[in-house]
Amino acid sequence: MTFRISHDLSLPDEAVTWVISYLAKRGAGKTYCSSVQAEEMLKAQIPIVVIDGMGIWWGLRVSNDGVNPGLPIVVFGGEHADLPLIPEKATEMAKAIVESNISCVLDLSPFSKYMARRIVSAFLNELYRLNRVERHVFIEETDLWAPQRPIGQEEQFCLSAVDNFVRRGGNHNLGCTLITQRSAVLNKDILTQSDCLVVLRTLAPQDKKAIQLWVEEQTDEDKKQLKEWYDSLKALENGEAWVWHPEKPTIFRKVKFRTRETFHATREFIRSPRASKIILMDVDEFIQKFKRVFEPKPTEQKIKPEPQILPILPTKPHIPETITPPKLEPQKQIPAPSQENKIVIAQAMPNIQIQQFKPTLTIPIEILNEPQSPLGRVAVILKNDSQMKGHRNDQWTGNRIKNHIRDHGWDDNGVDEAIQQLIRWEILVKLSSGYMRFYPQRVEILENNTRMMIK
Repeated sequence: MTFRISHDLSLPDEAVTWVISYLAKRGAGKTYCSSVQAEEMLKAQIPIVVIDGMGIWWGLRVSNDGVNPGLPIVVFGGEHADLPLIPEKATEMAKAIVESNISCVLDLSPFSKYMARRIVSAFLNELYRLNRVERHVFIEETDLWAPQRPIGQEEQFCLSAVDNFVRRGGNHNLGCTLITQRSAVLNKDILTQSDCLVVLRTLAPQDKKAIQLWVEEQTDEDKKQLKEWYDSLKALENGEAWVWHPEKPTIFRKVKFRTRETFHATREFIRSPRASKIILMDVDEFIQKFKRVFEPKPTEQKIKPEPQILPILPTKPHIPETITPPKLEPQKQIPAPSQENKIVIAQAMPNIQIQQFKPTLTIPIEILNEPQSPLGRVAVILKNDSQMKGHRNDQWTGNRIKNHIRDHGWDDNGVDEAIQQLIRWEILVKLSSGYMRFYPQRVEILENNTRMMIK
């Protein structure tokens, strides 16, 4: 069994449990090419799972002409859902998918990033715990679920789930494919775990450096030749890629991926009149298979017979023996307390302390990942770094805050005014050393209308 991804290259059967990374700029064909790999695995009856935050992988159910059935895969959630995707049932869904052994797409596009990360965390943790058969998981836009700089509790939980899945999934016969257009933003601890790299057209210097980090850990090739290879990445055509697997079987080849057999759900096609004529493959058999596990019929409870009541037979009346009451001694008179034995109660004056009021900045948890105002962005950056192990809160500068904001791709306009506002509120305090001290206890997160202090 092999997986033919181009006319001159097939991945070996052990690729089912590899960690494969597709890295490319937007529009270079990373989703298209990884879908070719998914087609090959589905045709080989390898169960797959797709974590889809974009809402486009349902196209595996349709042929590439859009009018004939595609491959058997159940879609949970989104506009083309076969079954609903219920956030609070993510763990139960993973269990049912493992037991029914179906292939599926989890379309997370209708959910907020906050809720989608909760679903991914719970689902991957349970899938990792229960899986035993060979299964491959495709994670679209992996940087959403495993960012280099996690912000907030949900991002940290999601990063931890993906990290554990990538590092140790092979022990449970799990492989995964990571897909991202921003190699620099994807967590490097996860990217460096890749067994195989599929690099399509890449332009940004930061993304090339992320690729370089992986390459230099895997090979001792001449640095000059590697630099020429990095520079050649910008000239790759759509669907053209370098496939690099440094261990046996060794693969280092530039290939043109074959044409997809299933439908590539582009935005242009969805807006066209032909979109209404799309025919999805009938997967009712797989849906019923899943439902039998996910929604088992209630078992009939046997009615216990009522206990038999035996008649009470008459008995002879019981005559109690005569009891002589004990003699009661006369009560002793308690003398009234003398003037000398009086108890004096002294009232204590309360110890009143006056504490100076310190302003507190409250951040709704829903905007932690995408703060819209300069003040919110500065507060999120400060709060995130204050929770990192070994970080000192008394070495902040304006330039350092701006650099962190730009690293997240956020606009740094208005940051200077936001910093001055935090200084006026004494959330940031200038020190004689020239640095600023940040007080994280004066920043709160408002979660479900309840304040949660960040300490």
